[in-house]
Amino acid sequence: MDISTLTPNERIIEIKHPATDENLGIRVTIVSLDDDKTKQIRRQFINKRLELEKKGKSFRADDIEENEVDLLIASMTGWDWYDAEFHGEKLEFNTNNIKKVFRELPWFKKQVSEAVSDEKAFFQS
Repeated sequence: MDISTLTPNERIIEIKHPATDENLGIRVTIVSLDDDKTKQIRRQFINKRLELEKKGKSFRADDIEENEVDLLIASMTGWDWYDAEFHGEKLEFNTNNIKKVFRELPWFKKQVSEAVSDEKAFFQS
Protein backbone atom coordinates (compact mmCIF):
# COMPACT_ATOMS: atom_id res chain seq x y z
CA MET A 1 0.00 0.00 0.00
CA ASP A 2 1.27 3.44 -0.94
CA ILE A 3 0.57 5.45 2.20
CA SER A 4 1.16 8.71 0.32
CA THR A 5 -2.33 8.24 -1.10
CA LEU A 6 -3.93 8.40 2.35
CA THR A 7 -5.28 11.93 2.49
CA PRO A 8 -8.30 13.29 4.36
CA ASN A 9 -11.48 13.89 2.37
CA GLU A 10 -13.98 16.70 2.70
CA ARG A 11 -17.10 15.40 4.41
CA ILE A 12 -20.70 16.36 5.03
CA ILE A 13 -22.29 16.17 8.46
CA GLU A 14 -25.93 16.45 9.46
CA ILE A 15 -26.72 18.78 12.34
CA LYS A 16 -28.84 16.91 14.86
CA HIS A 17 -31.31 17.90 17.55
CA PRO A 18 -29.26 18.05 20.77
CA ALA A 19 -31.78 15.99 22.77
CA THR A 20 -33.31 13.58 20.26
CA ASP A 21 -30.45 13.13 17.77
CA GLU A 22 -32.90 13.69 14.89
CA ASN A 23 -31.63 15.37 11.74
CA LEU A 24 -32.63 19.04 11.75
CA GLY A 25 -32.43 19.65 8.02
CA ILE A 26 -28.99 21.26 7.96
CA ARG A 27 -25.91 19.82 6.27
CA VAL A 28 -22.47 21.27 6.91
CA THR A 29 -19.49 20.51 4.68
CA ILE A 30 -16.17 20.43 6.52
CA VAL A 31 -12.49 19.77 5.92
CA SER A 32 -9.90 18.27 8.22
CA LEU A 33 -7.87 20.30 10.68
CA ASP A 34 -4.89 19.20 8.56
CA ASP A 35 -6.25 21.01 5.51
CA ASP A 36 -4.05 23.84 4.20
CA LYS A 37 -6.79 26.39 4.94
CA THR A 38 -6.99 25.45 8.62
CA LYS A 39 -3.21 25.15 8.96
CA GLN A 40 -2.88 28.75 7.78
CA ILE A 41 -5.36 29.94 10.42
CA ARG A 42 -3.52 28.02 13.17
CA ARG A 43 -0.22 29.61 12.11
CA GLN A 44 -1.83 33.05 12.37
CA PHE A 45 -2.89 32.24 15.95
CA ILE A 46 0.61 31.10 16.85
CA ASN A 47 2.16 34.23 15.33
CA LYS A 48 -0.28 36.45 17.21
CA ARG A 49 0.52 34.64 20.46
CA LEU A 50 4.26 34.98 19.88
CA GLU A 51 3.86 38.72 19.23
CA LEU A 52 1.91 39.13 22.46
CA GLU A 53 4.53 37.17 24.42
CA LYS A 54 7.28 39.42 23.03
CA LYS A 55 5.39 42.34 24.56
CA GLY A 56 5.03 40.52 27.88
CA LYS A 57 1.32 39.88 27.32
CA SER A 58 -0.65 36.68 26.98
CA PHE A 59 -3.86 35.44 25.38
CA ARG A 60 -7.11 36.14 27.18
CA ALA A 61 -9.91 33.61 27.44
CA ASP A 62 -12.02 35.50 24.90
CA ASP A 63 -9.08 35.44 22.45
CA ILE A 64 -8.89 31.67 22.77
CA GLU A 65 -12.65 31.30 22.24
CA GLU A 66 -12.52 33.61 19.21
CA ASN A 67 -9.65 31.56 17.77
CA GLU A 68 -11.69 28.38 18.18
CA VAL A 69 -14.60 29.93 16.28
CA ASP A 70 -12.29 31.21 13.53
CA LEU A 71 -10.73 27.76 13.15
CA LEU A 72 -14.15 26.10 12.92
CA ILE A 73 -15.25 28.65 10.32
CA ALA A 74 -12.09 27.92 8.32
CA SER A 75 -12.90 24.20 8.44
CA MET A 76 -16.39 24.79 6.99
CA THR A 77 -16.68 24.99 3.21
CA GLY A 78 -20.45 25.32 3.03
CA TRP A 79 -23.83 24.55 4.53
CA ASP A 80 -27.26 23.67 3.25
CA TRP A 81 -30.35 24.62 5.26
CA TYR A 82 -32.58 22.27 3.27
CA ASP A 83 -35.31 21.80 5.87
CA ALA A 84 -34.55 24.30 8.64
CA GLU A 85 -34.61 28.02 9.33
CA PHE A 86 -32.97 30.38 11.81
CA HIS A 87 -35.21 33.22 12.98
CA GLY A 88 -37.43 32.52 9.98
CA GLU A 89 -34.67 32.48 7.35
CA LYS A 90 -32.55 29.99 5.48
CA LEU A 91 -29.12 31.41 6.18
CA GLU A 92 -26.58 32.21 3.51
CA PHE A 93 -23.16 30.69 4.14
CA ASN A 94 -20.93 33.51 5.39
CA THR A 95 -18.80 34.31 8.43
CA ASN A 96 -21.33 36.63 10.07
CA ASN A 97 -24.12 34.07 9.87
CA ILE A 98 -21.91 31.28 11.17
CA LYS A 99 -20.83 33.42 14.13
CA LYS A 100 -24.45 34.34 14.84
CA VAL A 101 -25.54 30.68 14.87
CA PHE A 102 -22.55 29.61 16.98
CA ARG A 103 -23.21 32.42 19.48
CA GLU A 104 -26.91 31.65 19.88
CA LEU A 105 -26.70 27.86 19.56
CA PRO A 106 -23.62 26.52 21.35
CA TRP A 107 -24.77 22.94 20.69
CA PHE A 108 -24.53 23.63 16.93
CA LYS A 109 -20.93 24.82 17.34
CA LYS A 110 -20.16 21.79 19.49
CA GLN A 111 -21.40 19.38 16.80
CA VAL A 112 -19.21 21.04 14.16
CA SER A 113 -16.24 21.03 16.55
CA GLU A 114 -16.65 17.34 17.37
CA ALA A 115 -16.97 16.42 13.69
CA VAL A 116 -13.89 18.43 12.72
CA SER A 117 -11.93 16.77 15.54
CA ASP A 118 -12.85 13.26 14.35
CA GLU A 119 -9.76 12.67 12.21
CA LYS A 120 -10.66 9.07 11.43
CA ALA A 121 -13.94 10.09 9.77
CA PHE A 122 -12.10 12.12 7.11
CA PHE A 123 -10.47 8.95 5.81
CA GLN A 124 -13.72 7.02 5.30
CA SER A 125 -14.91 6.43 1.73
